[in-house]
Amino acid sequence: MVPALLLAAGPALADPASGPPPDPEHGKALFRACALCHTLTPDGGNRAGPTLWGLFGRPAGSVPGYRYSDALKNSGIVWDETTVSRLFEAGPDTVTPGSKMPLQTIPSPSDRADLLAYLREVTTPP
Repeated sequence: MVPALLLAAGPALADPASGPPPDPEHGKALFRACALCHTLTPDGGNRAGPTLWGLFGRPAGSVPGYRYSDALKNSGIVWDETTVSRLFEAGPDTVTPGSKMPLQTIPSPSDRADLLAYLREVTTPP
């Protein structure tokens, strides 16, 4: 009887602010704006911005062959869900001042979570 009570109480104990799980397909749609400057594959090369392949866990300013601004090379940032989310919450002018990345923000936390889910899915080596 106790397990049934715990199951019945489960949804009532869930955090209402957590919302639905991230949607990588929506993140893919959001990434279209980024695709003008960034590729996602190891052999995609660099465009106006570096490839995002292997993004998570990578120090900012470290893709070989891409000419980074001194500001980004010396930022000390390591890209993870928190730093990428902050980049799009506050904007590159705040998070990486002096870098070449144009000002783009994603005000919606759920949109940022969707973009992060997509990036994690497509840029993480197998």
